[in-house]
Amino acid sequence: MERLDRLVFAHRRLLAAICAGLAVLLTIGALDDGSSTRRVVVVTADLDAGTVLSAEHLAVRDLPIDAVPSGVLSTTRDVVGRTLAGAVRDGEVVTDRRVVDARDLSGFGVDDPALATVRVTDRAALGALHVGSRVDVVAVDPHGEEAPSVIARSVVVASLPGDQDAEGDAIGLVAPSEVAAALAAAGLGAGLTVIAS
Repeated sequence: MERLDRLVFAHRRLLAAICAGLAVLLTIGALDDGSSTRRVVVVTADLDAGTVLSAEHLAVRDLPIDAVPSGVLSTTRDVVGRTLAGAVRDGEVVTDRRVVDARDLSGFGVDDPALATVRVTDRAALGALHVGSRVDVVAVDPHGEEAPSVIARSVVVASLPGDQDAEGDAIGLVAPSEVAAALAAAGLGAGLTVIAS
C-alpha cells in the first residue's frame, strides 16, 4: 500500500492532468445534444426572380440539421447556371423549388411539363404577375396585318425578369410539352404578351 501511495504521489501531476481531461470530455459529451450539421448553398445578396445564378451569388455554409429545409441543394455545382423562380433575400437557402430546372418541373402541377422561355414585348403585362401565376399567351402581329391570337391558355409562370427597367424580357413558362413547342415557335415570328387567367 505504501508503495502505491509513493507511486501516486510521484505521478500526481500526470494523474491530475488525466482526470482534468476526462472531466472536460465528459462535460462536452453531456452538453452535446446529438444534433449535427448539413452543408447547404445560400445566396449572398438580395436577388430578383429570373436571375441566372453564378458562383459570385453563392456561398456554402453548414447549418444545423433542424434548420435545413427539404430539397436543399448542397453544392454550388448543383446551382450555378440555374434561374431563380422568385426573388430571394441575402442568406436564403437554395432549394430545388427556388430555382427553375427544365430537367425537373414536377412542382408546377402540369402534366408532361416542359419549360418554354419567351420574350414578352409588353413589359407592363408582367406587373401583377408572380411565379406560379397562370397566364394566357397571346401572339400579336408586329405589322398589325393579322388579328391577335391565343397561343396557350393557363400556362404557369416559372420565372420573371429581374430588371424592372427593361422594355421587354424573357419569362419562363411551364406548359405541356406540345404547348411549350408551340410557344417557342410563335415567339419566332410574332410579338407575345400575356394575360393573367
